[in-house]
Amino acid sequence: MSTSAPSSSWKPSTWLARLMLLMAAAAWGAGYTFEKVAMETLTVRWLMGIRILCAIVIMTPFLLPRLRRTGAIHTLVPGLILGVSYWAAFSLQMMGLTTIAPGRNSFLTATYCIFVPFLVWIMARRRPALRHFVAAAICILGVALISLPAQGGGQGLALSTGDLLTLAGALLYGVNLVITGFLTKKFDAPTLTYLELLFGGILFLICALIFDPFPTVADFTPSTLGSMIYLTLISTLMAQNFQNIAFSRVPTAQGSLILCSESLFGMLVSVLVLHEELTATHLLGFAIIFAAIILSEVRLHPRRSSGDSSAPVSSSR
Repeated sequence: MSTSAPSSSWKPSTWLARLMLLMAAAAWGAGYTFEKVAMETLTVRWLMGIRILCAIVIMTPFLLPRLRRTGAIHTLVPGLILGVSYWAAFSLQMMGLTTIAPGRNSFLTATYCIFVPFLVWIMARRRPALRHFVAAAICILGVALISLPAQGGGQGLALSTGDLLTLAGALLYGVNLVITGFLTKKFDAPTLTYLELLFGGILFLICALIFDPFPTVADFTPSTLGSMIYLTLISTLMAQNFQNIAFSRVPTAQGSLILCSESLFGMLVSVLVLHEELTATHLLGFAIIFAAIILSEVRLHPRRSSGDSSAPVSSSR
């Protein structure tokens, strides 16, 4: 993350910025599988707490000059608000991941794109466009197809506890993103992101100390350590910085559409690495959800920009 003032920060070309967003989406998509691997020996809280605070340790020397210039003390409360919502969303999504496959988890998590316009309607009194209502209906159909029993003998829908936890996490991701969109208009975005991760990581570690057994050396197997390194360096540091830099050149709506490919990468890596099994009905459900996300993000009739305030400038994953 750049330590220079925003006005003098390096900005990539538009095409390079799009490529950076695609790389961020791929990094986050693959991260679902690495999270699943790490949770074979570590609890959700320990995994997230260690991952985030390792990233904070790496970020601090680079961000310290910026934190001094922007007066981080004035951003503590907004950072705390973001940190709590980030912690809550990630807790639910990761608890869902403990019981369902990474590909399924990634697609259900991606439904936060559908929730955002309606959350803006609630919080800012800006009514969603017709396409958002249509996208929500299509998304519900996709979730219904995913919830059908994998075996032919089953009856009715089969939304598991993991599915419901993941969808609840997606809703909270949407809340986090909308709040981020509002706060970045008043406060320095990199400082907010830093404090969001800091408070979120502290919350994860506090809860881990209270509710989970302390991890032992044996818990940090080679596969767990490898996953932690990937999640810290690639999913948290590289992808987040690529996203923040890219959004300085790419419109938020367009960038959000590119980031939706995260769910496709999540499914692909899970199938290739963990051999996640999918039925034709489930694949159709995933395709319908992805179509709903695209419909929600694309303006069918372009109009003059009003600041695109309904879509956040940046997010943390």
